[in-house]
Amino acid sequence: MKKEKRITISECDRVIVSSQNDLDGFSCGDDDLDEFFLSDAFFYDKQLLGKTYYFQTKDSKRIIGAFTVANDSIKASLISNTIRNRLQRKIPNSKRTRNYPAVLIGRLGVSKTVRGFNVGSQMIDYIKYWFTRPLNKSGCRFIVVEAYNHPKVLNFYERNEFKYLYNTEEEEKNTLGLDVSHLNTRIMYFDLIRYVDFVCNNSY
Repeated sequence: MKKEKRITISECDRVIVSSQNDLDGFSCGDDDLDEFFLSDAFFYDKQLLGKTYYFQTKDSKRIIGAFTVANDSIKASLISNTIRNRLQRKIPNSKRTRNYPAVLIGRLGVSKTVRGFNVGSQMIDYIKYWFTRPLNKSGCRFIVVEAYNHPKVLNFYERNEFKYLYNTEEEEKNTLGLDVSHLNTRIMYFDLIRYVDFVCNNSY
């Protein structure tokens, strides 16, 4: 398959999925993700379960990536003391609570034609920026993702500074009451205050 020229998100328009056929022809090479984007994304929106957006080139209108986001939260009572202490480290004692608002990345896929061009990490950075000041329309402290429990996928989120909400698979299974031998996904999170601090410390 012919590769696209190297491309950046800044060269693209962000478009919201508004019809069943918006993502026709898009493929990231994963059957589960492709089925969701091509068949389910629009209906998730109609049921108010998630909003899907995609990036397309300004000139050729070719879709290079798509993602779905939804509201979520991190429940302090469902994580270990170690993780809770780490998670709350930058939250003043007076502001600590039982639930912390978060945005869930429900799906994220990159077109097969732009693999190796860092588009996935660019999309993650875009979402981080989008859900912090001044664009964030509601309180949102964390980004969470249920990442496929596969080394390549987990390494991708680790490189983008996501951490595990549970230290081990066994801890995650026991806490969530999952009676399975192997988890298909691992819950990971990113603290958006780190991104805000980074932007503030590196602004000119």
